[in-house]
Amino acid sequence: MKNGLIGVVFGLVLVALGFYALPRGLAAATFLAGPRDEAATASYLLTHKTADDYTAAAEQALGNKDEDLAASIAQLADERGVALPADLTTRITAAQDQASARMGSDAWNGFLSGDAPNEAALAGAVAADLTGVGDVRDLYAQASRYLSGEEVDPLIIGLATVGLGLTAATVATLGATGPEKAGVSTLKAVKRAGRLSPLLAREVGVVAANALDGQALRLVGTSMARMDLAAARAASGRVLKAKAVTTLKGLGTDVATIGTNAGYRTTVAALGTAKSAEEMGVIARLSARFGTATRAVMVLGGGALTFASYAMTAAAWSLWLVLWVAGVAFGAAKLGRRIGRWVWPEPGPRVRMA
Repeated sequence: MKNGLIGVVFGLVLVALGFYALPRGLAAATFLAGPRDEAATASYLLTHKTADDYTAAAEQALGNKDEDLAASIAQLADERGVALPADLTTRITAAQDQASARMGSDAWNGFLSGDAPNEAALAGAVAADLTGVGDVRDLYAQASRYLSGEEVDPLIIGLATVGLGLTAATVATLGATGPEKAGVSTLKAVKRAGRLSPLLAREVGVVAANALDGQALRLVGTSMARMDLAAARAASGRVLKAKAVTTLKGLGTDVATIGTNAGYRTTVAALGTAKSAEEMGVIARLSARFGTATRAVMVLGGGALTFASYAMTAAAWSLWLVLWVAGVAFGAAKLGRRIGRWVWPEPGPRVRMA
């Protein structure tokens, strides 16, 4: 009787552990056996998120009047089969409609000044850069400051210089470098708006500062002052060294990739939170997998989405899966033995005749 009770308790414990450990263990084993990129890591990390996690994140986004993030979270939840409360999805849709009605009022000011206090103005600033107007304006402003001995912004100078080169290349290649140009323009507009991550701004700012040619910048300023645009254009090509140009173009390409796959607001959010150019590359690769749900992945995932970051956790869950399977096998063997004895009882001792 005692052994039977122990067996029942053991079986109930196995069932309870199965509900908790089995799905996580299978997800961990799949993760360890599959590709080891950022998208796979993010997918694995999301297996630990519950409907309450998605709901709380969406509610917080709505509370912050960030309907784009709320919509991204709702999309990710839908893709992963997570049901959100019906009233929450209704409020997200209504918030998106209200935001659409507010857009556009500041775009013209952003186009003229390059200042971007909000998304609409930022879009206008990017549009100005795509025509080359913004790059000329910014480069001339920085060159004038340099001539007068004032402090300049090497990153703005570098981005304006690269942007001018890409504008010419876009025309020459019939738009082939257009996405790259849009990425650099977005990066510069976010920097001007003061919304670029300080760590990312410092990293690429140092690259630009170390590659800056002061004499070429001075010539840009003096040439523009006397309206010698040909000389200014020629000098602008020498303002930044080739290695820095390649770095800024690469970052611009990642920005453009995020914008194409995940949208404008996700791009701005990434530029505001990324700690390095390498992290922007990670987000760009994530956007190729998750699309407009990328921003939700950034919020719900958090931290560095690298295989090494979660390999130990996955290994632990895989070990739990192995132990659970071993427990089930042990319990099944014990149960099978008991059933066998019940169906085919052992013969009793034979009575020997005298």
